[in-house]
Amino acid sequence: MVKDVCIIENEQGSAIIIALLALALVTLLGISSIDTTCIELKIVRNERMYQRCFYVADSGWKDGACWLEGKSEAPSKINVNPSLSEDELKIVRNFGDGAANVLNDDFPDSSEDDTIDSIPYWYNIQYSQDQIVAGSGKTYREFIYIVKSNANKEHEIEVRLKKIYKIGY
Repeated sequence: MVKDVCIIENEQGSAIIIALLALALVTLLGISSIDTTCIELKIVRNERMYQRCFYVADSGWKDGACWLEGKSEAPSKINVNPSLSEDELKIVRNFGDGAANVLNDDFPDSSEDDTIDSIPYWYNIQYSQDQIVAGSGKTYREFIYIVKSNANKEHEIEVRLKKIYKIGY
């Protein structure tokens, strides 16, 4: 006896096909989630490095400000070579070797630059101008300096500082 089987109405095995399709869909979602996570981790890593370099550059100019604060008289310029640019001639303190052939003054501990959290930084202080302090006569002058700080050759911060010195005592 031959039995006729209708293939259209036969649903045996359909559950396994539906399960495989669902598994494939979940697998694709998982793979795309892993890719998204990897991209997000790279973004976070770059943001963290950016923040670290910014804070190192911020510390660099503060280091220069501390050096300037420790001076009891206006510091003299360290570069005297007339072939240098006007900005290079105005430098009163250059810490580190941020550029080739930069004239440096004395470094602490015989190092040419410093690091914070393994990120190199340098700074320089340039004389900008000076003026008589109002109401003090010619004995007190307000000096204005430009402090540039750089971290990892990527982040540069420039600040202007004022300091009053007594002149000719």
